[in-house]
Amino acid sequence: MVSDERLAALPKVELHLHLEGSLRPRTVLALAERNGVDIGCSTEEELTARYRFDDFLHFIALFRAGLSVLHTPDDYVAVADALTDELAAQQVRHAEITTTPFHPLRRLGFSVADYAGALDEAQRHAAEKDVSIVWIPDISRGDELPDDMLTTGLLDGPHCPVGAVALGIGGPEAEWPAELFADAFARARAAGFPAVVHAGEAAGPESVRAALDVLHASRIGHGVRAMEDPALVARLAEEQIPIEVSPTSNVLLIPHVAPSIEAHPIGAMVAAGLNVSVNTDDPGLFSSDLSRELRLVSEHHDFDEAALAAAQARAIDASYASDALKARVHTEIDAWLEGGNSGPS
Repeated sequence: MVSDERLAALPKVELHLHLEGSLRPRTVLALAERNGVDIGCSTEEELTARYRFDDFLHFIALFRAGLSVLHTPDDYVAVADALTDELAAQQVRHAEITTTPFHPLRRLGFSVADYAGALDEAQRHAAEKDVSIVWIPDISRGDELPDDMLTTGLLDGPHCPVGAVALGIGGPEAEWPAELFADAFARARAAGFPAVVHAGEAAGPESVRAALDVLHASRIGHGVRAMEDPALVARLAEEQIPIEVSPTSNVLLIPHVAPSIEAHPIGAMVAAGLNVSVNTDDPGLFSSDLSRELRLVSEHHDFDEAALAAAQARAIDASYASDALKARVHTEIDAWLEGGNSGPS
């Protein structure tokens, strides 16, 4: 197993990370106090104990409940600042952060300009910490209806966030299959925004196929249930579709697929030649971070230093970072692997 010291110094990249799922209990409590929200508890321990998930739909309900403390654009900046502080401390060089416009734009009534402005401000703050972040606004299945075009309209409208790079979609995939959202993704694609699709998590291989064939996904979020279909595995390996795997998330939310970290299919996915990166998904809700996820795959799936470096290299290659940043991160990863200084250049 790779030592904690070496792992801490590894230059990192994260592709699957939800802004609204990054709230730690202390941040939730602080925002609740600031906004006068009664969340029914007053300590971090009490709040942490709430997040015991019975199933995926229960998790979604808890995720949405956590949105209750977000009231203003400044709250979104505060949450992003707390997240990028964590990313900087973990040596994360680049992160692609999913954020869901439905809540601030529809439930809170933010103007599109104010929401986009908050994301732009948070991106500037991150750059001051030497952390590159970009945004993947996503459609929340079950909230935003297929013909609504709220999130797509943000991307191709006059107030698109500066750092927006793709259109995502999350939420209950079995109940709201990809085919329903084909028009929204076609419109975003025409505006130059590729598709990043949650699939193969709460639904099976058919969801991954639909993400690829109907929504023209450039990356798959989760994708672990693709392993149920050997023909699909062969296709994913041949086409080298990037798959954003979040081990702890999968164990907590789909235990019939990944009943434990030891039984998680990530090792088999890499062995099958799939283009896999390691991610956190909702680190605040899962009490995790990227360093912990990498430690888990090192300990339980025999990811040595070379395998960890390769996972970070795959992540930066699959990212929407600039060519210059990709080259820099590759150089830093190579230096780390050689035992040299992996600090910022």
